[in-house]
Amino acid sequence: MGEHLDSLCIRVPKVYDWVKREISLERLYSNGSLEFGNFDPTSPYVDVEVILTDAAGNPLDLNDEDAIAEVIEIPTCKKHGRKHKEILLPDGEIVTLHEVKVSISGFCRIKFTRNEFGCDDLGTPGCYLSPVLPWSTTQRFYLCAPEGTYPVVRLDNFDGQGDVQSLPTGGFESLDLEIILCVSVQVERYVNIEVEGSYCHPRPELLETLGCGPIIHPPQCHELFPGTHHSHEEDHGGEYEFE
Repeated sequence: MGEHLDSLCIRVPKVYDWVKREISLERLYSNGSLEFGNFDPTSPYVDVEVILTDAAGNPLDLNDEDAIAEVIEIPTCKKHGRKHKEILLPDGEIVTLHEVKVSISGFCRIKFTRNEFGCDDLGTPGCYLSPVLPWSTTQRFYLCAPEGTYPVVRLDNFDGQGDVQSLPTGGFESLDLEIILCVSVQVERYVNIEVEGSYCHPRPELLETLGCGPIIHPPQCHELFPGTHHSHEEDHGGEYEFE
């Protein structure tokens, strides 16, 4: 017999629209903006890596809640908050969308590594990790975003590459850095919906118990011993014959 289902009212975020966008951020760091100490970033063997971090410089994963430090929606219309715009779809249909403008910001660090030494080299310094650097971008999206909804921005990818420029006389001149983001933007609002289901219950907890455990006996050889066979005396009726 199947489990009885009830009509349940739950509160969940409803997604009204969802888009993805790749964003390229270009940054220029000139001589004096990065202090390398004894490290030489102009070596032809230097790799440049951009690491996503929090404000304290701790590396972050894309799925971490603070992978993006702040998302601020900027009003595009003083009266209504968001401008409306008619968009022509590829099939010829015209739809009215809302202009959603958001400021997205976070933090990163730049890691320079000399391949021929590595970061554990005890002679010439093999790597350099910059201080925490902020990054930010302002983007405009056209979405289905009725009044009462809000944008939710998540990072799907974060990467970067850099090109080190040297002075004619030698030494560091500048770093041309490109940060590449892939952002996922959803327009959401919490709504109450009715679904059919049943209430959840906790499962039994699995506990590891200590003790001597059960007594385990080796298998018996029933066909041989002790078995249910009769003695030779019984088989011969208690009489023996000798030649």
